[in-house]
Amino acid sequence: MKKLAIALTATLLSLGFAAGAWGQTRPSSDTGAKPTDDAQRQVWSPDATSLETSKIIGTNVKTPDGTSVGSIDQLIVNPADAKITHAVIGKGGVLGMGETKLVFKWSDVKLQHDPDYPDRWHAVVDQAKLDAAPRFEARKGDTAPAASPASPPASTKPKASEPAKKY
Repeated sequence: MKKLAIALTATLLSLGFAAGAWGQTRPSSDTGAKPTDDAQRQVWSPDATSLETSKIIGTNVKTPDGTSVGSIDQLIVNPADAKITHAVIGKGGVLGMGETKLVFKWSDVKLQHDPDYPDRWHAVVDQAKLDAAPRFEARKGDTAPAASPASPPASTKPKASEPAKKY
């Protein structure tokens, strides 16, 4: 089991490095626009009341009595209104192996400043909600990879008797 975990980790790291190298060496497409020097771009920062998602993902989750439960793994967003609807919390396990993923309504997760580290946050979930939370299971096979174009629905494909459209 340990060898499998090491092999899996090594494979994922090598894929990550390869993807990063590919992204740095691929040529940019010519859009005809004048290239912008990134140092000259206008600067934008969120206001002081905003919370960046990088501060939420990985946040420790505790019960109101301070018992550590796990950490926030994912946020689920409703595409219709772009609001967070649910949080997926990883509970137990070691380095992500053997952990149970539970899903909570976003309204059941309370974010608070960590009293020991003012620049950090932690989440609080009631024990009753924790006990009743359903197990999260990611969708499988019903979505195309992000880089692949989706196939058109069967109803939009030309019939054998119709000539194909030329673009």
